[in-house]
Amino acid sequence: MRKSQLALGVIILAGVAGTCPARADYDYPWCITDSEYGYPGDCSYQTRQQCLLSASGRKGYCSENPRFILRSSPQQPAPRGRRVSPN
Repeated sequence: MRKSQLALGVIILAGVAGTCPARADYDYPWCITDSEYGYPGDCSYQTRQQCLLSASGRKGYCSENPRFILRSSPQQPAPRGRRVSPN
């Protein structure tokens, strides 16, 4: 009896501890920006077409995700100074 109560308690505790708000662990190139999501918005769209279809009927608009753009831009090499040979 005690083992079953302990097991039930552990299951309930794990269920309560495991509940947290849903998180979006993805960052796609297109975002819906509106008063509900703020800036940069709901960035869960891989294409502009997906974003436009989801934004249809809302007061928001689609824009490119600034975090995605910064992350995917290639790094430019640092400019090198002019070498002066010792005389």
